[in-house]
Amino acid sequence: MKERIPLNGDMKSKVKQLMEYAGWYEGRSVDISIAEKYYADQGVPMMKTAQQFYRKYFGLCCRWYLDQKNTEWAADFEFGLFPYLINGVETYLVDDYFRDMSGCDLAEIEQVAGQKCQPIGQIGYYYPALVWISESGELYAQYEYQDEIECFPDIFALIERELNGCKLDSAAMEAVWRLDR
Repeated sequence: MKERIPLNGDMKSKVKQLMEYAGWYEGRSVDISIAEKYYADQGVPMMKTAQQFYRKYFGLCCRWYLDQKNTEWAADFEFGLFPYLINGVETYLVDDYFRDMSGCDLAEIEQVAGQKCQPIGQIGYYYPALVWISESGELYAQYEYQDEIECFPDIFALIERELNGCKLDSAAMEAVWRLDR
């Protein structure tokens, strides 16, 4: 478990601090062979934009404790990209999610986007969104509690939307196996 840190500034600044604490930095580029193999095993080669996204964000801390001070409880924010790794081991975002997001759900997302899309995982606060990436690199999020599908220009905008109503003054995260050695 990583120590709880204070967060300062406006929401945009706090989201950047969270991403940096999770392991992201400007120019990050990690080995994504684990993810590429996962997609290939599912019969879905990764699109170029998915590869670019994964190089920047794959392997970041996947469980964020924002409101929850007790880290024995469930994390209140998930950053789960397929194949959802904790310490280098695949966990509960199982193949069923990927298949669902590659089937009927994908057809709906592609209709909204007007272009080819690909599932990337679950990201969000308490009720994480199912998230797809389009050929143009935009992110599409589908929430179980609303009918409309939302589009975001990047991961930072999606996380800002997720945390907009959250009292955000500190964060703790589960450390993960590093992919960018």
